[in-house]
Amino acid sequence: MKTIDYSASQKILHALSALMIVWLMGSGFYVRLVSEAAPYKDVIGNFNVSLGLLLIPVFIVRLSVSFGRGCPVTVDVNNLIPWLAFIIHTMMYLTVVTVLVSGVLMMDKPIVFFNVVSVPQSVDNSEVQEVFALMHTQACALLMLLVCVHLAAVIKHHCSGRPIFKRMFS
Repeated sequence: MKTIDYSASQKILHALSALMIVWLMGSGFYVRLVSEAAPYKDVIGNFNVSLGLLLIPVFIVRLSVSFGRGCPVTVDVNNLIPWLAFIIHTMMYLTVVTVLVSGVLMMDKPIVFFNVVSVPQSVDNSEVQEVFALMHTQACALLMLLVCVHLAAVIKHHCSGRPIFKRMFS
């Protein structure tokens, strides 16, 4: 099977966006599941909104760099595994975009970006905001599932002698 050589920019953008997404998912589920009186809930929530907003341009650049190099899956590949990997990666990319867009559109107040800039809310209708909030929650759950599948594949490849993790981060 042909291996993929990742560029330095792909590796950096992958690591940066992965760290941001893992933080946002973990702390986002924490904020969503703990009681209103929990310490640091508002601080984490406000930080997550800013970090999510920061992730948007990072992820756009990541998509541009990744897809700018072309698709590693070729038409003559008869093996199902590369196609499955392509489908899972595409689903992850689309789900991240859905999470980011719905996260902005569900806001019921202006978005304060790291206490520096205030961005007005995009949608004023509370019913529409609720639809985007539901979409955001469901997309976050799907993204968690896809990330787990992605990590399971990395572990499987590593255990079978194909150290993808080493290639991606070295």
